[in-house]
Amino acid sequence: MNARFGPLFALSAVLVAPLLVSPVWAQAGAPQAASTAAAPAASPTPQPEHIKTLGHIYTSAFCSRFVEHFNGAAQVLGDNDRKLDAADADLTQIMSDYDRRDGASRVYNDRVKLIALVGEMQKSIPAGQRSINDLLAQAKTTSDSARRAALRESASQMQTSIDRQRAVAYDLGNVVHVLLDKHTAEDTAEYQINQLLPAGSPPVRVDALDQPVEEPGSRFGAPSFKASATSASLQEVMQFGRQRTIIAGAEVKASAAATRVLSTCGPEPARPLKP
Repeated sequence: MNARFGPLFALSAVLVAPLLVSPVWAQAGAPQAASTAAAPAASPTPQPEHIKTLGHIYTSAFCSRFVEHFNGAAQVLGDNDRKLDAADADLTQIMSDYDRRDGASRVYNDRVKLIALVGEMQKSIPAGQRSINDLLAQAKTTSDSARRAALRESASQMQTSIDRQRAVAYDLGNVVHVLLDKHTAEDTAEYQINQLLPAGSPPVRVDALDQPVEEPGSRFGAPSFKASATSASLQEVMQFGRQRTIIAGAEVKASAAATRVLSTCGPEPARPLKP
């Protein structure tokens, strides 16, 4: 396995944190990673289709409000699903580029893309959360038990979806932090201790489990380097595919429950005026 990503396994316990799509998803494939690596790279995770917004219905104030808030949340979830498609491809590209001759510049560009995707997701999630909160609040205002149950189900499944998106964005941020690690030989305890010894002293060997981090491209052409066929991909360390499956399943359920809410959107009886 690429030694550069060893720290990711130490982080895997916090990276794995415990969205969707309606039955009428719009197909949106992930960008294809370049296939010019010296060693074959892991394929991006198969991508689910993404949630779609509802058509506008104005039969009542209640239903118009529901559609507005559902669509607000669905827009955020769908946009973030597409960002996760792009992040998946970028993670695969990082693994492909790391041990190239020009790995340093390639991984720098890959990291910049990942930083942008994570930032956009983190910025959009609060807006989606507000729409979901509005749906949960709206459920409390209806006396129709079937409508209330369906609305709560839709909002709850969207909550599951956005919680997972938030967790994956956090995980991707941890990947960025690992890629930014510039722990060199001069930063190790062994180096610092030897710098304190009197001139002419024999070197002291210290294993403080703080080995220097290899830079992208530093092992290109090294005779001892051989890519392992069993190396885990970044996606496997993060359980990226599992997270995407849970996200997609929650979004499907949210869309199905939204359909049940809309089935109750007939004309509402007029309320009698107060005398």
